[in-house]
Amino acid sequence: MRIVCSLLAIAFSLTASAQTPATHPDGRSILERSSAAMGCSLINPNTAIHVAAHLQASSLPAPMALTIDSQGNSRWRSELDTPKEHKVTIVNNGKGQMRHADGRVTPLAENNTSHQRPMHIPCLTNIALPPGAVDATYVRTEAAGADSLDVVELLPVARPALKTAADRMKTTAWISQTTGYLARLQYVNTAEQDSNDTQTVEIDYFDYRLIDGLAVPFHQVTHSGKLTLDLQLDSVQLNAPTADFQLR
Repeated sequence: MRIVCSLLAIAFSLTASAQTPATHPDGRSILERSSAAMGCSLINPNTAIHVAAHLQASSLPAPMALTIDSQGNSRWRSELDTPKEHKVTIVNNGKGQMRHADGRVTPLAENNTSHQRPMHIPCLTNIALPPGAVDATYVRTEAAGADSLDVVELLPVARPALKTAADRMKTTAWISQTTGYLARLQYVNTAEQDSNDTQTVEIDYFDYRLIDGLAVPFHQVTHSGKLTLDLQLDSVQLNAPTADFQLR
């Protein structure tokens, strides 16, 4: 009986050891490694970046010329030649507007502009925010061909207490274990006229190139509902002349 009991005790201890939860990577350490790999320390609040690109929308037959100017991660200005007009969009410290060719100015909903960052340069997104500004939670690891992607959820520290409102500020990042580069970003966008009308947006990043030490994806594909946007960067200038970010 004692031998049986001892065997049972050993078996129980082995089972208990096998069921010990595995330790997961720390979300903050994943972000820090990614920021270092992509050269995010090169960007400060005054760093100006100029991008020339072409944007192909799945709903249009031809690509559109696009320029994007940014200063830090709180100011950006895009100029897009659509089939109907030349459209200028400006976001400055959480407030934004769209300027139309006929002189009209349309304010942008602050339920988006108050917390969103430029998405075309990964080091301008929330993944490069300092530890005191964003909470990072490791979610899982996904296989991606020969690579593995760490999935991390990001929430600004300064967020509403209401969970529904806070969840709309969440960003999910897929980060390569091999390179440390951002492979995919997912966030929620709300309709301009109805904050309860939301749409999940996913951006896949490809063709990274180093521009003065900064990793920039020259090919980006955005999916939002039935719409697909294919962005091809033509040129990127770091420490460019500062653009006009003034709101009217």
